[in-house]
Amino acid sequence: MSNSVPYVLAALLDVIGYRGRLERDRETGRFEFKDALQRAVSALSEVNEAEYAYQAISDMIIVTCSRIDDILGLLRVLKSVQLSFLREGLLIRGGVAYERHFKSSNITYSHALALAYQIESSLAIYPRVVIDHNVIDMKRGNAGEWSQLTESNLVCVCNGVYFLNILDEDNWGGVYKWARNVYEADRESLVRREKEFMKHAWVEDYLFGSPFAKDNFERYMPTPTLLTREGTE
Repeated sequence: MSNSVPYVLAALLDVIGYRGRLERDRETGRFEFKDALQRAVSALSEVNEAEYAYQAISDMIIVTCSRIDDILGLLRVLKSVQLSFLREGLLIRGGVAYERHFKSSNITYSHALALAYQIESSLAIYPRVVIDHNVIDMKRGNAGEWSQLTESNLVCVCNGVYFLNILDEDNWGGVYKWARNVYEADRESLVRREKEFMKHAWVEDYLFGSPFAKDNFERYMPTPTLLTREGTE
């Protein structure tokens, strides 16, 4: 392979439930989903395009950064994007990878995007942006960079999977409200659809498992109950 194909950090984000919301727009003719997408993607309008290249195609958002030492900058951009989508009632998931990537006016040739897609489709599963463990390991080898990464509070780890943390002391209450609103809007359509239901359950667990969780907020997802004579449908 030619050495002219550089390595980049690449993030591939996917809107969860895109087809269903697209169909809803088609049926109603109100284009509410289109408008929400436009507002959500506007978070990228403040990004310095000299540092972070991005494009939105259908249900997919791609963000790349040519500097591996700027992983914190990229994660802050992705945090802003994920919060922007959640604010508009949209859940996203994605993958972040470091690999070769080439883009011209005619073609995009990218091992980075292929790996990011693999991570998104096989590991993200829930509404989260998973970071390739190799990216984390590269930082672990440098004491200064490792300290910056861990002190940024931008990365969570669970079961060996690293993913973007979008919660902090100041925004927890707002994220809780947005996540609850998304669930309430989808609640009726989630009955007997366990995969979709568990995505919302994961978000709630993530919220209340955070060190920034507030004590005066209640959980909003239903829990298993015993069947009674009256029934519990």
